[in-house]
Amino acid sequence: MKFAVRFAWTCGLLLLAALLLGITPPGRAAPASLYFGETGHRLDGSFLQYWQTHGDLAQFGYPLTPAFYEGAYLVQYFERNRFELHPENAGTPYEVLLGLLGSERLAASRLALPPETAQPGGQFFPATGYSVGGAFLQYWQTHGGLAQFGYPRSPQMPDEGRTVQYFERARLELHPENAGTPYYVLLTLLGYDRARKLDPVLLTPWAANPPPVQLNIEGIQSGGSVEALTRLRVTSDTAGELRVLGGDNRQYAAYAAYAGQPISLMVAGAVGRQSLVLMRDGQVAAARWAAFELRPPQTAIVTGDPVWDGLYARVKGFLEKDLAVYDSPLDGRPVRGYRSPDTPFIWLRDHVYQSKGFKFFEPDMKGTLDYFGQTQRPDGSFDDYFQYYRGYEVYKAQIEVEADREFLFVEGVWTAWQVTGDDEWLRAKLPLMERGLEHTFSDPKRWSAELGLVKRAFTIDTWDFEQGSSGDQIRRSLDDQTRWSIMHGDNTGAYAAARRLAEIERYFGRSAEAARWDERAVRLLQNLNKLAWNGSFYTHQVHLTPIDPTGVDEKTQLSLSNAYALNRGTLDQSQAAVLLRTYQARRVANANKIFAEWYSIDPPFPQGFGPPGEYVNGGVMPLVGGELARGAFAYGFETYGVDILRRYWELLDRTGGSYLWYHPDGKPGIGTDATLPTDGWGSAAMLNALIEGLAGVVDQSRLYQQVALSPRWAAAECNQGRVSLVYGTSGAYFAYDWQRHPDGSLSLGWGGGSTRSVSLSLLLPPQITNVRQVWLNNALVPFKVEKLENSLYLKVELPGSGQLVITS
Repeated sequence: MKFAVRFAWTCGLLLLAALLLGITPPGRAAPASLYFGETGHRLDGSFLQYWQTHGDLAQFGYPLTPAFYEGAYLVQYFERNRFELHPENAGTPYEVLLGLLGSERLAASRLALPPETAQPGGQFFPATGYSVGGAFLQYWQTHGGLAQFGYPRSPQMPDEGRTVQYFERARLELHPENAGTPYYVLLTLLGYDRARKLDPVLLTPWAANPPPVQLNIEGIQSGGSVEALTRLRVTSDTAGELRVLGGDNRQYAAYAAYAGQPISLMVAGAVGRQSLVLMRDGQVAAARWAAFELRPPQTAIVTGDPVWDGLYARVKGFLEKDLAVYDSPLDGRPVRGYRSPDTPFIWLRDHVYQSKGFKFFEPDMKGTLDYFGQTQRPDGSFDDYFQYYRGYEVYKAQIEVEADREFLFVEGVWTAWQVTGDDEWLRAKLPLMERGLEHTFSDPKRWSAELGLVKRAFTIDTWDFEQGSSGDQIRRSLDDQTRWSIMHGDNTGAYAAARRLAEIERYFGRSAEAARWDERAVRLLQNLNKLAWNGSFYTHQVHLTPIDPTGVDEKTQLSLSNAYALNRGTLDQSQAAVLLRTYQARRVANANKIFAEWYSIDPPFPQGFGPPGEYVNGGVMPLVGGELARGAFAYGFETYGVDILRRYWELLDRTGGSYLWYHPDGKPGIGTDATLPTDGWGSAAMLNALIEGLAGVVDQSRLYQQVALSPRWAAAECNQGRVSLVYGTSGAYFAYDWQRHPDGSLSLGWGGGSTRSVSLSLLLPPQITNVRQVWLNNALVPFKVEKLENSLYLKVELPGSGQLVITS
């Protein structure tokens, strides 16, 4: 809706408007309600009384919205301000207050305000440190003063081509073209500017004399609270379109309304007071403001199966014991990070990998990454770890043989941005990420220019020690004795980070930079597949420096980063399928030797890297199992993913905790008496396989605004799956309710606080081989069914909230 911009008024026009609008002349009884045809909105009650007694049209302009709730208060927007009803001040002159739109506008402008002292001929306000003088002071004094405008928040200054001064509740403008008239000083249309950002339904005009409309809600008392995905029955005695507004007053759902026919409304949208608005013939016919309240959701999965219903709580308990808080290492602020189970240091890789789990409850997602960013080295590389004690730096270091820090920093920043939605923080981290990956793609100690690939010393996969030339010697530095290799995991990680960085560059409108990183990623992956893909998996190390015999056929070694490759976007379907079958085949072949195929490396080295079958030299690692399960779900091996997660649950029961690694017989790998049975790296990977794999919720942007949804509960033989996921620091959530009904149909309801779109890829139960119809909010929608390995998936593009019914 467009509003006329009105900066000046004449007395004749004001009088005419008053007569046409029915504004009460002195001595007459005040009307109970006024309708303004110019904007299509009504003014009544306490807001009408305040409007009439504090300057009416000249002071506030026309109403631009109905009265509705913003947070705890009933508000109504006018051209020049916002009225707020404060029940705590009932019976006092402060029951209706003006919104602090001047302060809000000033904060949003980010103007650099010069300091000021008391000015001659003006009035100085110590409360804010600014003076008001001249025409602004005269206007302020004659039009309501402190009660009307509040304190000055800026000096008199140029802004947007005019001389202005900000006050708490207004901005005054000087109009030289009106010198000598009452319109020399005018109020900025702050209410108009703020109202333009509201949901369009709030600006839609109402009918002048709408017929009475009944909007009834069954199943809850007026104003009562419900949880996300609650289904309510709403009935209207008038046909139209029912729009549902979340606690942020943004529309998140719309339903066709037929007179007398109940609507099944599924509650989603933003937490807080929600409203119903009935539209008819392009106008608002009725509304129920603050009709009910959505309670803040909690992260939970409910299926009726104790494994799926209990895994989040179990992993959360592990991660809470892995929290390390160090005093004041970062600008006087403590840093909260997540440690490994065998050292109190905060390692960048452990912290980033564990963020797959702690993002659902951790309030500080940025502090540890701020620290690593602040201590980035001049060449663009990062430290591996740090530890502080009582404000004194005990230790921080970089292990030279590592080649994963820089791509892990990108992954960590991306996750923290998804959870917080903080664009400015992401923008500030962008140069750090660019320098870090530039180091990876160019530094002679990291990059093989001849092969166009990331290189490292001869280590076991991504671990932090090199096999020395004398056999058992352990090396962590790079020198002229370093034996160089190409390790696939460094390269799949660098590929994923370059792709992610390209996505961030595009988000900020930097298309040329994005194209450059995309091109680098594509070339790197081509080079890696040509050199290291052996037809079944990535070869462990391709040696650049000749090595002594290691006592094992290295071409047969299946190392842990192969599982990561499944989830870094580096494999096509045929590669992923053969890799997953390779793991399954080794599980069968080694069944009498090892209890799970989650190998750190198989077969292990007989010498040089510690005893075979221990730690990273052949130990069993849940972190590998979690990545393997996540990949299994993504590539059509759903029952294999279910099997891995069930075996992990049984392992937790059997060993009483989650350990970084296990011996082949299942005995926990305990390095010292200080080893914690709360491995967050592996448990977070397993939890991620449950959430993104089996439950199938992938945040493709930030704050669940764009979701890839793929419920795979049919693979676990469940008949229901109710999922609610909440980010701990922002409260952003996404929830859905999937059900398989006795008649063979499937239903799905979904929504989130800020979800705008959902790409659905729903695993169909084996019994469904043909989908007949798909109904979205009681209307038929187009769909596709696609095959992935032996599985069938229903694919539909969906809005941010709704209800789906699938019949076969």
